Amino acid sequence: MKKEQGELSPDFKLFYEILEEARVEKLPSKERHEIFLKSKIDWCKLYPDFKRISDTMEKFKTDEMLAEYGKKSPPPSIHDKAIQVFKKCISFKVKFTKKIQSHLNQHPETLHIHYYQTGIYCISENTVKCFLKEYQSWNLSICSMWNEIYYLKQDFFHNAGYNKSGWNFYIKDPGLLKTKADEIEKLHEKIKSLLIAGKELILKHDDSITSEYATNAFGMSLYERESEIAKMYDSNNVPDEEYCYVYTLECELFVFYVGIAANPKERFEQHIHGAFSDEAHLFKSKFIQKYHNQVTQKIIFEGIRRDCKKFERDYITNFSPLGNMTEGGEG
Repeated sequence: MKKEQGELSPDFKLFYEILEEARVEKLPSKERHEIFLKSKIDWCKLYPDFKRISDTMEKFKTDEMLAEYGKKSPPPSIHDKAIQVFKKCISFKVKFTKKIQSHLNQHPETLHIHYYQTGIYCISENTVKCFLKEYQSWNLSICSMWNEIYYLKQDFFHNAGYNKSGWNFYIKDPGLLKTKADEIEKLHEKIKSLLIAGKELILKHDDSITSEYATNAFGMSLYERESEIAKMYDSNNVPDEEYCYVYTLECELFVFYVGIAANPKERFEQHIHGAFSDEAHLFKSKFIQKYHNQVTQKIIFEGIRRDCKKFERDYITNFSPLGNMTEGGEG
């Protein structure tokens, strides 16, 4: 059974490996996994190219961007920011449905005429299309690689069997093992570069879209509307029993806003100042800017805050002042 130099013959070694693989295959999954983990430790010590593979694969666990991508594509940290930027392009009058959100996931070669709606945007349509096309192309690239990474991780960390050849196949051939290590390193570098590029793409368009919105918007964006509503709810920490006033902002022609304040005079001054600074984007501010010298404040109801909220809701329902972005009652 042995040659003169004391080594097993190739035929016997092959026969032994076949028997050993068959024996391991019959073991419980937990025991098979433990054997696989021990084998990987031994391979890392014996084969530098397998150690390269192991080090690269560990980055899919330890690197924050890669770990997030391994769970979902596109990664939420990038896609959620893309949604936020897209909302800066959309009119506050548009309901952000799954159909609208799907514009981000469209194939970049899809004919835009089929899914762009007239009047959906509050800034230049060309600016929005440029953002969408670049994001769609990036999204297509990163998502097309996700399955490959998923199956590779399953094979390396769990010996899941997606690679029918198995890791032993590469261990037996140094040339193939080196090729496999090179491929995995290149795959890692490509994905990492794509993820970084995705973040940079979002930041670039966020800057340009925010700038255009500030200078050329012809209506309030959905993003600004949602931010304003969130701000209202965040600041609503005063008791319902507080005494306050419901007031309107109006010019000679019409009422354009109704609000609640414990100190209406101070709130009126905030409206006027804000219309030319941090609140310049709001609809009520557009009226103040246009009719600045004519704008007056009128108290129309007073009482505890709970009653003022109800009055405000009823007033908005009946008169629909254009400067109010909610149904009222936030306080």
